[in-house]
Amino acid sequence: MAVVVGFIPTEVGFKALNAAHEEAQRRGGPLIVVNVLRDGVAEDPRHADEQQLEIARDQLRRATVRVEFRQEHTEDDIADVLLQVVEEEQAELLVLGVRRHQDLARHLLGLTVQKLLISADSEVLVV
Repeated sequence: MAVVVGFIPTEVGFKALNAAHEEAQRRGGPLIVVNVLRDGVAEDPRHADEQQLEIARDQLRRATVRVEFRQEHTEDDIADVLLQVVEEEQAELLVLGVRRHQDLARHLLGLTVQKLLISADSEVLVV
């Protein structure tokens, strides 16, 4: 069954990518790696450039399941894009990386993560 990972090019994003890879291997894949680009936002640390995507591809070169990279654009809600991919792929699991803060609960209640936890038709793994 498909595993979708919302990928951001940060330390925690690469940890989420690793976890998603392990889950895709365990479940028989495929692994869909999604980086969402916010239209109209030039400088966003969540946007992966070609070099960062190549690092992620290198990390997954030995995968025994099909791996697909997608950069999706949105003017609105990142969560909606990820939910759409989960639905399209009939994914069994959505993997998210959450930044480490002293007050993790505050971050987990962020709008994007909260919406994904509540609305996803799949299991959600937060790394």
